[in-house]
Amino acid sequence: MAGAEMVGEHRSQAKLMTWLGALGLIPFLAPPALRIDGFEPMLSWSSLQIVYAAAILSFLGGVRAAQAVFSNDCPPGTLVSAMAPPLAGWALAAIGVMGQSQPNLAANALLGMAAALAAQGVWDVMSGALPEWYRQLRLPLTAMACMGLVIGAAVAGG
Repeated sequence: MAGAEMVGEHRSQAKLMTWLGALGLIPFLAPPALRIDGFEPMLSWSSLQIVYAAAILSFLGGVRAAQAVFSNDCPPGTLVSAMAPPLAGWALAAIGVMGQSQPNLAANALLGMAAALAAQGVWDVMSGALPEWYRQLRLPLTAMACMGLVIGAAVAGG
């Protein structure tokens, strides 16, 4: 593919990912604002928010793992590190869902998830291995997702 066509391809990927990323913020921002309780008593809105965040962390870890696998040198440390945020996310999700009847436990799990997303975001933004458009997109998406989780923690904690 010629250089100009590759630039155009990256621009269209960036535009699509921007739209998808913006839509992906809805489950971070809507649950604490709307207090979606249609699934209670089995799942509270905070449980829905934290499980979604764990799924997103898994997706982001997959992006980093795929980037490492398809690079020329495939650093093993990157593969191992790519699995840490998703594992932390699912552990926090388990705590948040099992502790949904305890407001402080649910709130702390949401705050932990915000920290895990922020750590993944810093790693992605600082990485020279990821495309520039992706790194630029990660900063506002991560900030908004973390803000939604922090608001969720404040609402869940009472």
